[in-house]
Amino acid sequence: MQRIDVAELTTLVYYRVPGLNARVIICCYLSPQSLAHVQHAFPPPQSVRNAGTWGALVSDLRHRRCDVAIVDPCAGGDHCAPGRLNALTHAMALVPCIPVIGYVSVTASAIRAVQTLVRSGAPDIVIRGVDDSVDALAGAIHRAVATRGWGSVASAIEAPLQALPGPVAAAIQAAFTHPQRVRSVADLAAAARMNRRSLDRWLARAGFCPARTVLSCARVTAAFHLLAGGTVRVAEAALLVGYASSRSLTRELSAISGCPASEATRVSRDAFVATIGRQLVRRGASVPRARSSY
Repeated sequence: MQRIDVAELTTLVYYRVPGLNARVIICCYLSPQSLAHVQHAFPPPQSVRNAGTWGALVSDLRHRRCDVAIVDPCAGGDHCAPGRLNALTHAMALVPCIPVIGYVSVTASAIRAVQTLVRSGAPDIVIRGVDDSVDALAGAIHRAVATRGWGSVASAIEAPLQALPGPVAAAIQAAFTHPQRVRSVADLAAAARMNRRSLDRWLARAGFCPARTVLSCARVTAAFHLLAGGTVRVAEAALLVGYASSRSLTRELSAISGCPASEATRVSRDAFVATIGRQLVRRGASVPRARSSY
C-alpha cells in the first residue's frame, strides 16, 4: 500500500447547511495542524476529502469548484513554493472571482510567498500562531466570502467599467472587496482621488448609477454572499460589512435586490449578480468603448 505523505495533505472542506445555495466550499492546501484549525473555525456539518496534489488544488480553483481557497505554498517543503506560486498566480489571474487566503508560518520562505500572494490579489494573509485565533480565522474566511461576488459583478459590467479612469475603477473594486473600509461616498471619492461631484460626473459619463447607489450595491453584494453561505447571521453580516445595524442591512438588501435577508440561502448567486449589474448601469446609457483618461 502506498504511504500518504501527511505533510503534503491537500483537502477540500465542504461546509453545508440547509437550503438551495447554502454551501460554502473552502479548498485548502495546508499542513494537518493548520487544516484542523480551519475546521475548528468552520465546525460541522462538513466533509473533508483529499485532493492529493497542489496541481489538483489549482485545477479546483481554475474550474471554480470552491468559493474560497486557503493555502500554504510552503507546506511539505519550502523548495516547492516557487513553482506552486507560479501555478497559483496564473490560476488567480484566470479566476479573479475566487479569493485566496494565505495561511503561513513565520519563515523567510513564507514571507516571500506572502509577497507574491499579495501582489496576485489575495485579500487576507493569516500568520500561524500570531493572528489565527478561531475568531480571527473565521473573520478572515467570512471577509473572503464577502468579496466572492466582485469577479462576477465585474464581468457583468465589464464595458462600463473599462470606460472609467483607472483610479475610479479601482475605487469601485475596493468598495466591493473591502466594504468595511469604504463606508461612505466620501470614502469612495477619496479612493478614486477626486471630489464627490467629479466622481458622479465620471460615473454618469461611463453609464453608471450615482456613487451612492454604487456603494449600496457593493455593501449589499458583500452581505448577500455572507448570508447565502448560511454560516453568518444578519447581525454578524451587518458588522462585517459596515452597516450601522442589522435593520439597515435588511432594508437596503431588499431595496437594492428585492431579496429579503431571510431568503438569501435560496436565491441563485447568478441571478443576484445579474440584478446588481442592472442596478449599477443606467438604463439606456451609451457606454464609451475605451477607458477615458484625465
